Amino acid sequence: MAKQSRDYVASLTGLRGLAALLVFFYHYGALNPGIRMDLSVPVIGAVLQFPLGLGFAGVDLFFVLSGFLLTLPFAQAALANTPKTALSSYYKRRLLRVFPAYYAQLGIILIVGAWFVTWKQVNGVSLLAHLGMFFNIGANPVRPLVGIWWTLPVELAFYLFLPFIAIFLKPARWLLFLVSCIALSVLYRYWCAEHFATAAAGGVFLAASQLPGSLPEFLLGASAALLVQWFGLHGIKKPSANVLDGLFLAGSALAVYWLAGILFPNGAAYWAGHWSMLVAPFALGLPLFLMVISLYWGSRIGRLLLANRLMYFVGLIIYSLYLWHFVVMQQAAVIFSDDWANLSQLTRFLASTGLVILVSALSYYLIERPFFRLAHKGRSVAKYQTIRKRIS
Repeated sequence: MAKQSRDYVASLTGLRGLAALLVFFYHYGALNPGIRMDLSVPVIGAVLQFPLGLGFAGVDLFFVLSGFLLTLPFAQAALANTPKTALSSYYKRRLLRVFPAYYAQLGIILIVGAWFVTWKQVNGVSLLAHLGMFFNIGANPVRPLVGIWWTLPVELAFYLFLPFIAIFLKPARWLLFLVSCIALSVLYRYWCAEHFATAAAGGVFLAASQLPGSLPEFLLGASAALLVQWFGLHGIKKPSANVLDGLFLAGSALAVYWLAGILFPNGAAYWAGHWSMLVAPFALGLPLFLMVISLYWGSRIGRLLLANRLMYFVGLIIYSLYLWHFVVMQQAAVIFSDDWANLSQLTRFLASTGLVILVSALSYYLIERPFFRLAHKGRSVAKYQTIRKRIS
């Protein structure tokens, strides 16, 4: 069990790193329109070009992974009929995981002020919305200072609702609950497409991505947690190494096919109520479900690609990287002005990557990790340090 634990933590942390890189590449492409990595970067340029257009799927991967990792202890308690995690302890860990690094960034932007591209004056209502992460709520939602913060209240809602969702973590209840939530997501997204059709640009996207629109992805992650815990508690042997590799490759291929073959060709029609938008959380969440299970059980291919020092490190700093990457790239273009714009595509990409990693690492080591230690009293940090020593 110890070896399996080391393997799945490293692989899934690496998968978190992949999700972060996908989002970084996507936003890099948005800030550098028309960029052709396939023409400017030798050897791996074609691989890098893909997430420039479809890397937003990294957010979907975040949601599935959150559902899986957070539900594991709840699923074990529900299936084994053992005491559940104390809610006070659970919420303490979640709040200390999310708010310190976010508050640090929010404070810096508010204090430094107009020097930041993202800064704008905030009134009392807006400030309260930022302090509580209550964005995109109501008919006139508060737009966050940093656009990518729109995902934070969605993730926070998952954290808050999980203990209540846990009452359904029994095989006899879960399937009906999951199907009902998928149906609710489809109906909600259809309503958003109709109701926000005339809203400002991105209105349908922001509305449809809130709960319950993104709930199926979190619940598919939770389904994976329930499945692996059920296997473990019943002593059922996990699939063979070949089957696990097949699951990982199948999940990866289906996700790429959905993004490149169905979603991307629809363009603007996707957010106008196209059928693919209505079923997107399930259609993309299911392949990611297969990938997560295969990694947990030790897919060799997945371990090779994701359980290495680079991907593991990026997975560790993922939250800070998500918070800072867009702001850093925006500010670099302002600070260095024409010199930045005149850099070659490859040089600008490498410089952007280096700056984002540097700022994200500082945020992780100076802010995230101290509060992580406070929340877990050092036990989880020691575990992660042991894992890192074993990654080759």
